[in-house]
Amino acid sequence: MPADELNHSLSWIVVVGDVFGRPGRKALSLGLEKISSQRRVVFTVINGENLAGGKGVNTKTAQECFDMGVSVITTGNHLFDQKGVIDLLQKDGKVLRPLNYSSLCPGVGSGIYVLDNGLRVGVLNLIGRVFMAPSDCPFHAADQVLSGWSDQGISPDLVLVDFHGEASGEKRAMGFHLDGRVAAMYGTHTHVQTNDLEKLPGGSWYLTDVGLSGPHWSVIGVAPEMALSKYRTHVPAPFTVGEGELLFCALLLGISSTSNGVRIEKAELFREVFP
Repeated sequence: MPADELNHSLSWIVVVGDVFGRPGRKALSLGLEKISSQRRVVFTVINGENLAGGKGVNTKTAQECFDMGVSVITTGNHLFDQKGVIDLLQKDGKVLRPLNYSSLCPGVGSGIYVLDNGLRVGVLNLIGRVFMAPSDCPFHAADQVLSGWSDQGISPDLVLVDFHGEASGEKRAMGFHLDGRVAAMYGTHTHVQTNDLEKLPGGSWYLTDVGLSGPHWSVIGVAPEMALSKYRTHVPAPFTVGEGELLFCALLLGISSTSNGVRIEKAELFREVFP
């Protein structure tokens, strides 16, 4: 089947990495509009830990993304940088916090979301421990949720895992740990789209980092002059979101439903620069 015909015959899940500040939200809007004009998008998940000014997420920025058609927002280490986020986490389960944070942490780190067509998509939000702040074991946390869903007889049709981590080795290890048990495991946090999208031996799709959606000419979202000043002088510089043309990065998963269940037929990277 030609690529265009295959694209139109499948339903698509759109995975977007770290959306950085106002430029990131604009890039998200333009990117989703372009993808939706070419494919039938049924589910969109983004990492929103940088949504509000590059640090944290709040009700206003989260709602702006939901209004664009975003289904679920995952987060990471900047989750609590904005006021009011606890109320957001406790609202409806569409904004996740890292699953392997303390059990006393507000909110939830996983969920099962039922689409209009009846498809059940599970999402896990994990955070790494290498070069990151202390947290519980992400490997154990993922095992607990997956086994819990299985024991309760509520396992979703597809499971997506956002592993928000600094170290590529830790992300890679998680990919093999979950291989065959989830549909896709992808990394966020480092803001640079990696070129290692592949299907692991057990059948799970893997990507080390989905990449940044935000200011293109920036240092992972920050204005270059601010980042350079800090790196060159070691003197803290004001945190300033970059400006100018926009970069949008995503992972696209084309899915089909058959008598044998739901599976990913096609996975590809998407990268677009908007003036």
